[in-house]
Amino acid sequence: MIKLIASDLDGTLLTDNKKLSEVTREALDMAIGKGIHMIPATGRSFKAVPEMIKNYPGVEYVITSNGGAVYSVSRKERIYQCLLEAESVAAVLKMERPDDIVMEIFIRGIPYSEEAYVLDPEKYGATQYGARYVKETRIPIKNIEKFAWEHQEELDSLAFICRDMKVKKAFAKRLEQEIPNIYVTSSVGHLLEIGHKNAGKGNTLLYLMEQLGVKPEEAMAFGDADNDSSMLKAVKYGIAVANGTSECKDAAAFVTDSNEEDGVAKAIGFAADKSFI
Repeated sequence: MIKLIASDLDGTLLTDNKKLSEVTREALDMAIGKGIHMIPATGRSFKAVPEMIKNYPGVEYVITSNGGAVYSVSRKERIYQCLLEAESVAAVLKMERPDDIVMEIFIRGIPYSEEAYVLDPEKYGATQYGARYVKETRIPIKNIEKFAWEHQEELDSLAFICRDMKVKKAFAKRLEQEIPNIYVTSSVGHLLEIGHKNAGKGNTLLYLMEQLGVKPEEAMAFGDADNDSSMLKAVKYGIAVANGTSECKDAAAFVTDSNEEDGVAKAIGFAADKSFI
């Protein structure tokens, strides 16, 4: 029997206009009503998690920053963290990088971004919605590198925004080869996200499941992007939505319909019909 459902938010649980459809709400309510743990698992910082998710009845824990932290919603506090090592942060900051790459960092669930990116996110590849989201959630810092050096022992994670996909791919390869004790992933096309090697949604979900007494064969997980792959591999029922990346689908045991077609809700309904829930 399924005892826990974890789901990514953007591109998975949420529609393209960042809403929970009525069909999805009904599926979540049914699962939560049966005593199933519903765990949002996102690359967002805790501050940037939508209030409708934080306040959803029955949601107690949220995995944030690609597994860098777990928050208790009722206690409004961080109950687990896996910070970047200061040595790793220093090594990243010392790297030469192309001029058109900008940086943002996450400290205690709060995102800080290079001022140029906050002022004009679309210049760096953000969609119209993404630009609005960045301006609403990011704290602009004029000298983000200096700020990162000052807080190098406190970083949940950091990210680079790069519009050129070839440059992004080459820079990601350099990071993986040159920087110790990190993992590199991506939740959207223009973003490179860096966390501690022991973070990641998969490892953090396994930690939380252990605390809740849930086994991998008793859990479902949903995702759409590369940063969801480890989470889908961590449980028996790892499910990618149809709009997911190739890496995400390869990691999944099953593929459901897209986020715009209520894919998560349909998979939960199918599991209920088969008496898995």
